Amino acid sequence: AVAISGGVDSGLLLGLMKLYGDSWPTFTVGYGEKFKDDELADAAETAKIFSAKNVSVELDRETFETSLAQIVSYLEEPVSTSSIVPMYFVSQRARQDVKVALIGQGPDELFGGYRRHLGVRYGAYWRALPQWVRNPLTAAISTLPRNETLKRGVYALNIPDRMKRYQYVFSIIPGETIDGLFQEGVLPPNAGDKALEFWGDFADMMENADELAGFQLLEMRSSLPDELLMFADKLSMAHGLEVRVPYLDREVVEYVERLPAHFKVRNGTQKWLHRQVCRDFLPKAILRRKKRGFAVNVVDMWLRDSSSKKMEGFLMDDHSLMYQFLQPEATQRLLKEHISKKSDNYKILSSLVVFEQWLRTV
Repeated sequence: AVAISGGVDSGLLLGLMKLYGDSWPTFTVGYGEKFKDDELADAAETAKIFSAKNVSVELDRETFETSLAQIVSYLEEPVSTSSIVPMYFVSQRARQDVKVALIGQGPDELFGGYRRHLGVRYGAYWRALPQWVRNPLTAAISTLPRNETLKRGVYALNIPDRMKRYQYVFSIIPGETIDGLFQEGVLPPNAGDKALEFWGDFADMMENADELAGFQLLEMRSSLPDELLMFADKLSMAHGLEVRVPYLDREVVEYVERLPAHFKVRNGTQKWLHRQVCRDFLPKAILRRKKRGFAVNVVDMWLRDSSSKKMEGFLMDDHSLMYQFLQPEATQRLLKEHISKKSDNYKILSSLVVFEQWLRTV
């Protein structure tokens, strides 16, 4: 069996499985046709192309809101990402029919499929510009309301030190801001920069790696195993389902890590080599589809709306459990800046809401 979205990664898995038989069971999460990012129809079409059986799981907002706390408890860690919700429910449904399922995790990390990879890939061109060009542009972008991803990206590209540049690309807010949220004595000094110490072990491996390969090396050894694969494993095993990640076979990973950047991101096209392989197995209709990834944008929207109601309840209450560790004034300042639309602090605030829910479950 395979969990499929409407995209190329899971589509290629199904295309390869087609070489060994027909009528493979496939499972898809969706949210209904009223959402433009819904993938049920695309996934059903992909399954039909490859003579596979497709089962769809349609979620609604009420199910999402009532299940989030339970999902967080299964994770045993306060992981705040919209992908946990579809992963939980597609695993639940798949386990009714099968004991093992494949998932298409890996190509984004291996071949540069995230937006941050574009910045890392072409960041050297930005740093090559004279300061009299960069400085005014950086200043103008920093004054924009919200647009935190753009601000953070431009700031990161200006950092000369490679590891610190990577750290800032990964971060949702600067390390010093994180440090300032905690009560005195909870964290050691400069805890927000501790990642740099752990990454020091990879310095020798990066010596001959290009900018993109160096960044991906860290991804493959941090966010991929510690977040993405971790929650996929825990949420599937919550239902007794074994999931497998064939794209992350050791030989595939080691091969791709030796490739230069232009095989991954070429002329602005992400996952270039991966897409060349897909052309041999997938029709153009699938190749042209917009990247959605189980339509997590829908869950993201629900999380924003749901969090907006809970944020004031959790964050403005000085008796919330998080304030055993955090400073109420500093934390509530982030909420006020977000509500006033001065800054887009959604990611850190939603992380704090999940943190509070997790504390209440443990």
